[in-house]
Amino acid sequence: MKKSLALLWTMAATVGLLVVGCNKNANGPDEETAPPGVTDERSAIIYNAINDEFVKNDEQTFADQEVQPTDYGYLAGKINAPITPLRWGRFISSVTRTVTVTIQPGDTIAIAHVHKVINGTLKIRAINANGDTILVEKPFSDESDRNVVFKRVLRGPRFWRNWIPVATSLVAGGTPNGDISITQIQLIGRRDTITVSDPLNFYLRYRWLRPFYGNRDMFHRDRDVAEFNGGDSVKIRVTLTSTSPDTDLVALRFGVNNLYRARARMFLVSQNGNVKVYERTFYVHPRPGFFHAAVDAATKETLFDDDPTAYSVSWWGVPYRVF
Repeated sequence: MKKSLALLWTMAATVGLLVVGCNKNANGPDEETAPPGVTDERSAIIYNAINDEFVKNDEQTFADQEVQPTDYGYLAGKINAPITPLRWGRFISSVTRTVTVTIQPGDTIAIAHVHKVINGTLKIRAINANGDTILVEKPFSDESDRNVVFKRVLRGPRFWRNWIPVATSLVAGGTPNGDISITQIQLIGRRDTITVSDPLNFYLRYRWLRPFYGNRDMFHRDRDVAEFNGGDSVKIRVTLTSTSPDTDLVALRFGVNNLYRARARMFLVSQNGNVKVYERTFYVHPRPGFFHAAVDAATKETLFDDDPTAYSVSWWGVPYRVF
């Protein structure tokens, strides 16, 4: 994608081994000038990893702009819980990003590990035991990880153009050492199924950049990022483990960008002890761009308990592209 490559080579911002916050320079220099603060190939990889379209989109995907309902059909009934949630939203107040670059033997492939600490507040509009409508706020500090694969395409003096991102892992995040954990996710499209149980070591190649790396299977996996047309039907199936004996609350987020976001309940289809499987089908939106089919799993207490410390979530996101 020409637009994506131009952004990778021309955007400007200050970077370092530790990058904090969301500031960026929207104008950027031309291709003949390194972005301010980018002084060598390693810092250029760090900058481009943070500004990769999928890396930027995962923060948008798991953040909300309003306290909104999800189509949990059973929320309107009487439930034996401290509160009955009506609407909820996860609001991010700060993100700290740390990027670690490992250049593989041969100096042609590099892995950028992007670790994020995400602070914010879960807000729940709910009815309490007295029938009053209240707002419950739960502070959280989630963490997420993903890997971005870079390919060396040049060895010229313009070091900021020598590497480009050509593949990504899934993004995996949630409450560190929490009570709920996603163990497998499947993205089932009309033409293909992607099954992932090791999100940080399962790489999806950027098919649209294949001229830069050829057809050789660089990552020992014959997978590209899923590409869809608007209107395509896609099923998401997720397996998780949970210490909670109750039904967990699992939502699918998809098609999220600056102008649009969708969140829908996933349905429990099987359970064996603390191992549970949920599914949901969605129809791909017509907007082109880079997105995630993201599963957001929370224990029942996260939304049904007014204790501000009752918060435990796990979330994975599978990248996909609409063209």
